Amino acid sequence: MKLKQSLLIAILLSIISLAAWEIHWRSKPDYYRANLEDDRYLWAQHKAKVASATENDVVIIGSSRTGFDFNTHVWEEVQGSKPINLSTNGKPPLPFLEDIVENTDFNGTLILGVTPLLCFSPGVEQRNLEAKMWVEHYHNQTYAQKLGFWVSKPLERNLVMLTSSELKFYNDLDLKALINTISIGERIPPAPKFLNFGYNDEDRNLIMFSSMVTKPEFAEKVQNVWNSFLPYIPDYEVIKDVVPTIIEKYQEPAKKFKARGGKIILVRHKAENEWNMHTKRILPKNKVWDKFVELLDCPAYHFEDYGFMSKHTLPDWSHMNAEDAKTYTADLVNQLIKDKHLQKTN
Repeated sequence: MKLKQSLLIAILLSIISLAAWEIHWRSKPDYYRANLEDDRYLWAQHKAKVASATENDVVIIGSSRTGFDFNTHVWEEVQGSKPINLSTNGKPPLPFLEDIVENTDFNGTLILGVTPLLCFSPGVEQRNLEAKMWVEHYHNQTYAQKLGFWVSKPLERNLVMLTSSELKFYNDLDLKALINTISIGERIPPAPKFLNFGYNDEDRNLIMFSSMVTKPEFAEKVQNVWNSFLPYIPDYEVIKDVVPTIIEKYQEPAKKFKARGGKIILVRHKAENEWNMHTKRILPKNKVWDKFVELLDCPAYHFEDYGFMSKHTLPDWSHMNAEDAKTYTADLVNQLIKDKHLQKTN
């Protein structure tokens, strides 16, 4: 009897503790939201749509700037159809481009968002390997994994305490992230504390937390992370022999895609000068972006060439807040329609 009472008390205390924990994090909506984790499982669900996509469809690939700066709901309102959003936070687009070209028959429009440091710098190979893991997961996922994802959906949608990410942000709420917030000496140099400053909806749009705009001290923490490594990346003269080889890896899949009737549109999103001064030093536009555009021979949109692409202020120097992203998306889609690269479908 005492054992049964102890068990009931333990269960009750656990429920109370979890409820208190959940309520605590729900009280911080400017920093945490209940949402589906944007992991390889959610990405694979959207990647499956490419199999039935037609020449009239649009697929978006790129890294976090593309995820934050485009809003697919607004895109649908302007053009009439919603693009398939395969942008990936922290990962370069090359492995996803290669996968679409080699493993699908898709021949519609491919929007390729370009963040130079994540596409062309010598350290990109490790990021490519991480991206390939997502591609491999899509092709090799088991029924058990699919079932696990399906079962986890209701919990992730409703419990803020499950907030986490495959990128392992410093301010995630999983146990490993919480332990990493505990400082125990300085036996090894501390790694940059990458912060999660947004959440995603189920169309995989990345939505910046309002606190990045309303609380400058939070945005400054993210800026400090960028400043912890950007100044130490070598100048172009140090890496100039490697960069052309990296750029050329995009040429063959782009050529194949265009040969079967597909269209690629390159988009270079804005970065504030505090970030872009390093990009100019490491991967100057005339030696990298211009060569890339020439090599792929595709329509290209660079933020320095269009006023609507550069008019917004980026809270962390690199990504748009949610409201500006809506305006930016509408402006760009209208420009693409004006330039006859897209057609209205409504």
